[in-house]
Amino acid sequence: MHYVRRLAIVLSLLAALVIMPAAVLAQGGQITHTVQAGENLSRIALKYGTTVQAIVQANNITNPNLIVPGQVLIIPGAVAAATPLPSGTQTAIPSPAAPPAAETVHVVQPGENLFRIALKYSLSTAYLATYNGITNPNVIYVGQRLRIPAGAAPAAVAATATPTPVAATPAAANTPTPLPTPANTATNVGFAYGVQIHLPNQNIPQVIQAAQNLGVEWVKQAVEWAIYEPTPGNINWAPLDEMVNAMDGAGFKILLSVSSAPGWARDSDQEKGPPRDYQTYANFVGQLAQRYRGRVDAYEIWNEQNLRREWNTPRGISAASYVEMLRLAYLAIKNGDPAALVVTGGLAPTGFNDGVNAIDDRLYLRQMYVAGVAEWSDAIGAHPNGWANPPDSVCCRNNRPAVPAWDDHPSFFFKQTLADYRQIMVENGDSGTFIWPTQFGWGSNDGLNVQPPPEYGFVAYTSVDEQASYVVRGFQLGKELGYVGPMFLWNLNFCPVVGLTGEQCLWSLLDPAGNPRPAYLILRDVTK
Repeated sequence: MHYVRRLAIVLSLLAALVIMPAAVLAQGGQITHTVQAGENLSRIALKYGTTVQAIVQANNITNPNLIVPGQVLIIPGAVAAATPLPSGTQTAIPSPAAPPAAETVHVVQPGENLFRIALKYSLSTAYLATYNGITNPNVIYVGQRLRIPAGAAPAAVAATATPTPVAATPAAANTPTPLPTPANTATNVGFAYGVQIHLPNQNIPQVIQAAQNLGVEWVKQAVEWAIYEPTPGNINWAPLDEMVNAMDGAGFKILLSVSSAPGWARDSDQEKGPPRDYQTYANFVGQLAQRYRGRVDAYEIWNEQNLRREWNTPRGISAASYVEMLRLAYLAIKNGDPAALVVTGGLAPTGFNDGVNAIDDRLYLRQMYVAGVAEWSDAIGAHPNGWANPPDSVCCRNNRPAVPAWDDHPSFFFKQTLADYRQIMVENGDSGTFIWPTQFGWGSNDGLNVQPPPEYGFVAYTSVDEQASYVVRGFQLGKELGYVGPMFLWNLNFCPVVGLTGEQCLWSLLDPAGNPRPAYLILRDVTK
């Protein structure tokens, strides 16, 4: 009988949590929010127009990635929001077939999703979903009639406003007033050939000429923030200007991949990592976008952020934290150059998932979508490397009997990584967005007379001729898939940069003396 009573009490408490409103006005006018299943701090901060950091400080939260359903949070500086409905409940809204005179109706077309439609009318996805009684924003269907509230205007109109300059301020800078989110234009950027180059401290005209001879349309250049803003607000523009001028002058479309926070901005001095205040990163990329408006075409926001070595912070690896930084960077870049594209940082396919040193890229991508990545990106970055597996092979077959490892997990397969990402995107209603392989390729030590480090032992099983054929087929396969945008081969000239001692040399199209390897020659001559 005691057990029955305890069970009844537990069930009553659970029922109370289910019907508890998410936001209430506490005594003294303070807003509180009761965490619902599936929510994170990034989503809650967006809902109330505040920041994750503000909520963390107001609630003395030590781990921003650990909140639980039923937890009551104080929301600093928020305006009382309408009480959301319990999960599964739809608002009583008149049928969209007979909207009020002031409204319009949008009929869902093939390839559209709610996010894209909301952008078209300068609305948020959440608002449009609530307005139409949609409980799952990722599920709409072709032919569905959506009510568009009176006064909604296409986002393109708002995007024509003169951008507000991004101030060159240090870490204490305030978050800029968000502009209307411009329409996603990445769907207009389909497949193209590209290559990653390295220009700092190199013979820039020579490297540019080698890239031009390849006949690629795009080039990618990594920008280590720590190098160019050594002290807060003091950006060394001269080397950046030289590189951008050279790439733009040669007629290339340019992707800048921006990562690696300077020491003054970080809360750790170990490896590479994000800043304490994500707005400092947004300020930096916003100034890049403003300065290089009309010349730099796209920005990749960080690099392999699902690895500890790239995202080393006491706060730990976190997709929700990354998306919060992405959101701020997106707004700053669009403020500086509304036409510039924002690409998510390419994830490392690890096949390893301890949550400390790495999070599996498929899991991390799903967590990014939960955190709202679709609203704050124009394309999804990927690093679909092939290890020693041919481009068309899939897991987990004995594709190459002579290769003793690196074939027992989907992460080791170029084609499968792209297919898995695509499936995750479709499941999250983001099928209209392209995957940009911002780094891919096959390494080989053939002809270099060097033994690879044990962790890169797979390169010994790929000859330079196989490397060349895999590279060409990789590009062809990306084009055939239909959902792949510009592809950036890793890499053009890292062998002359790092020499034989650097593992980057194993993937280089040029040898240490700057002479072309077979992959360079075949890619140069292939019809594009």
